[in-house]
Amino acid sequence: MEENNKILVIPDIHCRKFWRQSIEENKDSVDKIIFLGDYLDPYPEEIKMAPELMECNDFYDAHSNLNMLNDILSLKKENPDKVILLCGNHTCSYIWSKFSAASRTDYQNWEKYHKFFLENLDYFNLVWTEENTIFSHAGITQGWAEEVSEKLEVEEISVMQIAEMLKSIPLKDFDREYIFLISNISRWRGGWSLNGSCEWCDIHEHFSSNLEEPIGEEGIYQIFGHTQLKEPLITDKWACVDCRQGFIFDTITYECKNCF
Repeated sequence: MEENNKILVIPDIHCRKFWRQSIEENKDSVDKIIFLGDYLDPYPEEIKMAPELMECNDFYDAHSNLNMLNDILSLKKENPDKVILLCGNHTCSYIWSKFSAASRTDYQNWEKYHKFFLENLDYFNLVWTEENTIFSHAGITQGWAEEVSEKLEVEEISVMQIAEMLKSIPLKDFDREYIFLISNISRWRGGWSLNGSCEWCDIHEHFSSNLEEPIGEEGIYQIFGHTQLKEPLITDKWACVDCRQGFIFDTITYECKNCF
């Protein structure tokens, strides 16, 4: 089976335009394009300070934001096997009302965004895997995998096994139990759970208890966003790339570089 080793990764968009140039300049030279979620809920200060970099004119500009979502969806429909659209916590909060609300949730336009995602749920995934690489919004820790095993009352499952499980379940089939599991927020994000979920896990949870050594499952590499950084943080276990720009990742060499 041919490997998809050159992957364009688009981290948290939050109504920014950077994804368009990333796609335009790299779509023909990569094997896959993976969006890590969080398409909506812009930072108000970014709209004020750099409006030319934003899709929307103000925080409640649902018209422009829906146009952006439809452009991303069209890219997926035109390239169904090449383009992967993942969900972030700012995505899930518009899909399921029972999901833990994200900061800056636009309640004024919630119904409009909710309708968009429900009508197009089949085009989105929660997690994606390519060979030994896991792509998700916030990353999967062993602690959360163990917590999921316990709550689902199944034998202990690995990080890769839970990734494959979440990849295989259509979002339309997520029941109340699964929604609550992916709603887990740890103390690092102001929650009460022991471990953050693949939608909420903070970057600190991917380090050892002394916050010095990156941790991860042996032989598995993860790519995620969620924790906004000035520069990508790339380790031998994972890469956090929520940096307002696209990255090209090589699943064979694990090289991750700015696509511009």
